[in-house]
Amino acid sequence: MISFDRWLIQTVVYDNSYHIKDVLNLFIKEINFWVIRNSEIEHDYEKETFQEKFYEMIFNEYYNDTSNYMEPYDTEMYEYFSLKFSQDVSDLYLYFKELAKVYNLDLFRRKGCNSLVLHDFLFNHLLVEDPYYDSDNENESDEENNINYNIDER
Repeated sequence: MISFDRWLIQTVVYDNSYHIKDVLNLFIKEINFWVIRNSEIEHDYEKETFQEKFYEMIFNEYYNDTSNYMEPYDTEMYEYFSLKFSQDVSDLYLYFKELAKVYNLDLFRRKGCNSLVLHDFLFNHLLVEDPYYDSDNENESDEENNINYNIDER
């Protein structure tokens, strides 16, 4: 079995100057575009940390087939993320699958391979805006408390 570091620097079939890591960077670039387009999500990690975790996930889950199931940190938010973004994540996965095919990478080919691992990874590594948090109401209650406080000072 090939090590993670050696796998990342393997060249693609048609271009000796282009490595697997370069293709994975195209995946990350597409994730970044998706995050920018959606105001309800943002990165939870620095760029380099997210990148390294993404490389490891792709290597473990889609290349080596060694699953590392991640329990959602909040089941309600997980359900919300799934309902809101599952089609987007599925589209990302299909795009990654096509790119992997173009570069002749041995990814996303095993039986039963789907977007669920990518979905779980993104949920656990991105910040999702809480749909139940209403900042307008909180500000109103602060103002009311402030008014009450000022009235009580007399």
